[in-house]
Amino acid sequence: MAKGAHLKKLFQSYRDGNDELFKDVAQLIIEDEQKKNHLQLAEELQRIINSTVTRRKAETNFQQNYFHLLPKDKDSNYPLMDIKQSKKVLADLILAEEMKNLIIEFIQEFEQADILASYGLTARNRFLFCGPPGCGKTVTAEAIAGELSLPLLYIRFDSVVSSYLGETASNLRKVFDFATKGTWVLFFDEFDAIAKSRDNSDEHGELKRVVNSFLQLLDNYHGNSIVIAATNHQQLLDSAIWRRFDDVLFFEKPNVTEIKGLLTKHLKRFPYEAIDVNKLAVSMNGFSHADIERVCLTTIKRAIIHGEKMITHDDLKHQIELYQKRNRVYNN
Repeated sequence: MAKGAHLKKLFQSYRDGNDELFKDVAQLIIEDEQKKNHLQLAEELQRIINSTVTRRKAETNFQQNYFHLLPKDKDSNYPLMDIKQSKKVLADLILAEEMKNLIIEFIQEFEQADILASYGLTARNRFLFCGPPGCGKTVTAEAIAGELSLPLLYIRFDSVVSSYLGETASNLRKVFDFATKGTWVLFFDEFDAIAKSRDNSDEHGELKRVVNSFLQLLDNYHGNSIVIAATNHQQLLDSAIWRRFDDVLFFEKPNVTEIKGLLTKHLKRFPYEAIDVNKLAVSMNGFSHADIERVCLTTIKRAIIHGEKMITHDDLKHQIELYQKRNRVYNN
């Protein structure tokens, strides 16, 4: 068993994000286990710490290698996208069983695209994610990237959308040109920013040209990647947009069973007692995935700050009531 002082320093280094201290303390623990003749445990710990260091170096190199290649907005000189390596996988998500099965099918099709092609079939690789905010659209895109070990190209609409005539369409062209250079999960969040209905009389001609440009770019894109667009406002999308996607997934707010799973997942990181998850889940019906996570984390942070050793049913109930009160004010 590691010494208490070592464990304390290990936790402090994790809290402070001090990777060097974390590595040093981990090495002391490994040496301590070796002295106790716990050689197998010491070897396993050494392998874990070595692989962690290697992975982090690889992630740093990955970002550095691609950053200077990223296309930029002509006016602001800001990159049009971020490149991320996702650590999330489907097992990290609490989704409806039907939804999870659909996503597994997409992943399997992509992995076996060559076999499908030998039968004259094409794997689905263009998906539209719809639904209210905070219900798992972004994290699902990250999990798909993680499952396939592909980088996530996160399109930055604050850079893509330009106030200069013709520049937004030009930026979108740069995004698709870059996407052809590799295999990625190409993720357009807040998709309605560039795909609003052209029938809306309130929209000016430039936005209509942007929609036309996007449709053409997507039609002509034949890269070996997955394209995902996400929106909280699907009712605003142009009717032609829907036909460009192989499948449309609607992300609903979690039901009571899913809420119980989310509560159990988020409460794992801190001790708790006498919590009636069933009763709490019913009281949180109508909460989004993000709402539930926020309530749990706020409760845990409050317990830590006040020196509590564990959280209780009443602690969570209090935070749920505060959150419901805040939402009533917001909605009114």
